Amino acid sequence: MAPRSPLIARPASGPARPARRAAVTLLSLLSLPSLMGASGVALDVLTTSGAPGTAVARAAAHRAGTERVSSVLGLGDSVPAGSGCDCDGFVALVGQGLARSQGTRVRDANLAVPGLTSEGLLDLLDDDTVRTAVADADLTIITIGANDFDPALAEEEACGPRLACHQDALARLRTGVDAVLAKVRALRGPGGRVVLTGYWNVFLDGAAGRARGPAYVAGSDRLTVAVNGALAASAAAAGALYADLYTAFKGPDGGRDVTGLLADDGDHPAASGHALIAETVLAVLADADADADAAPQR
Repeated sequence: MAPRSPLIARPASGPARPARRAAVTLLSLLSLPSLMGASGVALDVLTTSGAPGTAVARAAAHRAGTERVSSVLGLGDSVPAGSGCDCDGFVALVGQGLARSQGTRVRDANLAVPGLTSEGLLDLLDDDTVRTAVADADLTIITIGANDFDPALAEEEACGPRLACHQDALARLRTGVDAVLAKVRALRGPGGRVVLTGYWNVFLDGAAGRARGPAYVAGSDRLTVAVNGALAASAAAAGALYADLYTAFKGPDGGRDVTGLLADDGDHPAASGHALIAETVLAVLADADADADAAPQR
């Protein structure tokens, strides 16, 4: 795969790396007049999800007494942005599943940006349009972190099982995602929920990954497990929900072939992959609702 330039410049001290996601400029996303309504909400990415759901709807069974969701916001990189797939992305599918289970209209806004890093998302949260969207969302879904790492290191034997060449980037990721979740929590105030997803792979996977050789497959898998561990820890520390996409895609033993869930580039989800991500997020929400309903009332 040809290297791709990151969307947001990193400080000089950061590691040089090609971005995982093909990007448009952040400036164009946030400043084009055609995107902005009088309220400052990005109109072209705002849709109403009320169509009959797919298989994801079964995981969205709404429980009596649970606060209903009227607006869903997607943030992060090209996975929630839907790059590589001419299909409904998982952010819209989550909205559709909730709309069907609740019998209500659910608005979904997608402000994900291809090429975004965790540092870039933290900067993005200073934009007034994004801050308003976060404050207005009942549910915010975030996928971020893959672009923090250099895919050229996936085959480096020097990284080894302990991922020596990724340790600094892993530490920065945890710090950056902690800061992102803290800022989102501050913007949304009381109420509302945040779901942070992991990854099936931070680099190429399926047939495209295997074509790079066993060292690439092993190295990218080890790094993905470490990245997901950092993301899950950040979610737990912030009181956010965590969606385990690694297990959803690869199965409990991590050995399932994910080629059929990915676009031809082996990097982004296909329509079936987006459906699975949405189903996983909806299941996480349903489990959280069940836990809340079962908790003793005070």
